[in-house]
Amino acid sequence: MINLLEAAKKYDGGDWAVDHVTLRVPEGELLVLLGESGCGKTTTLKMINRLIEPTSGRIEIDRRDVSTLDVSQLRRGVGYVFQNIGLFPHMTIGGNVAVVPQLLGWAGDAIADRVDELLTLVNLDPELYRDRMPHQLSGGQRQRVGLARALAGRPRIMLMDEPFGALDPLTRDTLQTEYRRIHRQLALTTVMVTHDMTEALLLADRIAVMSQGRILRLDTPHCLLTDPGDPYVRQLMETPKRQADQLEALLVAGNGETP
Repeated sequence: MINLLEAAKKYDGGDWAVDHVTLRVPEGELLVLLGESGCGKTTTLKMINRLIEPTSGRIEIDRRDVSTLDVSQLRRGVGYVFQNIGLFPHMTIGGNVAVVPQLLGWAGDAIADRVDELLTLVNLDPELYRDRMPHQLSGGQRQRVGLARALAGRPRIMLMDEPFGALDPLTRDTLQTEYRRIHRQLALTTVMVTHDMTEALLLADRIAVMSQGRILRLDTPHCLLTDPGDPYVRQLMETPKRQADQLEALLVAGNGETP
């Protein structure tokens, strides 16, 4: 579905932001790009839909070189969700969700049906939310609308850049669970960027751990936890393990047991 072949990006006067990455994302997979700030994960993500053009290498979707595709057509076929979702403030919620179908030339009735279908999918009652304005919604509700808007053109691929990072813990947990459901229900292929180790472990089919523009390790959450290999990856895996141990100790202490 998505292939990166020696994909690389160097900004003027700097080091390689993405250092000749080769990566295959099969159809239906939820792949997480994980790493600290500046490791190259967001640049890698944005090269897929040409928000950033690579310096060298090749990126393919369905074996087609994305550099040969019309940029607007490419982006309309790839959903994109980011942290500060950027809804159009002068448009209703329904209007925001309808943007891509309108650009694609859908009929009015089909657009209206699609808006209601997607609001229902992201657990927003169309009757209550369709005609509201973005400022009338909470952060979590706006992120739901952003997800609905990204899905409106029926993309098979979703790119997500720290989509839940700005939300409170309860809302973040709920939306993570709901997106995993949507990913499976719609048979999407998803590439998600995060620096949150626990989020990556709970959501991903596979995790690509990045550092200094390179992929250090690519494997399933289970394999990374049980056999991290690389010292940096091992250090990353220790954080959720340590937190789990601390929570277990608190539960034991609360039950009056000796840890």
